Amino acid sequence: MSEKEFSSPSTLKWLSNAIILICGAGVFVCTLLITYDVLMRYFLNEPQLFVDELTSFFLVGIIFLGTAPTFYRGGHIRVDLVINYLRPRTQSRLRIVTLFVGLVLLGIITHETFISTLAAYRMGRVSAVMLYPIWIAMLLIPLGTALMGFFMGAELYRQWRAKAGQETDSSDPKSGGGPP
Repeated sequence: MSEKEFSSPSTLKWLSNAIILICGAGVFVCTLLITYDVLMRYFLNEPQLFVDELTSFFLVGIIFLGTAPTFYRGGHIRVDLVINYLRPRTQSRLRIVTLFVGLVLLGIITHETFISTLAAYRMGRVSAVMLYPIWIAMLLIPLGTALMGFFMGAELYRQWRAKAGQETDSSDPKSGGGPP
C-alpha cells in the first residue's frame, strides 16, 4: 500500500467507520449485560458480579477507541474564540503547531500507558472480583491513543500539504492552485 493510499480520505473514513462500529458493538454489549444484571437482580435476587467489572472494561475501550474517529470527524471541543480573528494563513500555521504538539503529547501518553500495561501483564494483575487480567483493558488505552495519534498525524500531513500548496500558489502564479 503506497503512502498516498494509506493516508487517503477513503482509507481514513473506512478505519473511522470500523472503529465506530466496534465501539457501537461495545455499547450494545454493555446494554445487554446491564439489562441482564438488572433482570437477574430484580426477579431472582441474584446480582451478577461480573457485569460491573466487564462493563468497566468495555467502557475503557469505548472511550479510548472512540477518540480517534471523534477527532477525524471534528467532534472534539475547540476553543476558537481568538483563532477566528486571525488571518487564514496564521490559522493554518497555528493548526500545524497544535497538531504537532498534540502528537508529541499523545506519543508520551501512549508510551507511558503501554509501559503501565506491560507492567500489569508481567505482574499478573487481575481484577478484584472476577480475577480478569487487568492488562487486557489497560491495553485499550495505548491502543486508543495510538489510533488518535494516527488520525492526528494524517491531519497534520494534510494540513502540511495544504500549506505547502498555498505557499507554492503565492510564490508561483502558474502552480495551478492545488497541493503538489
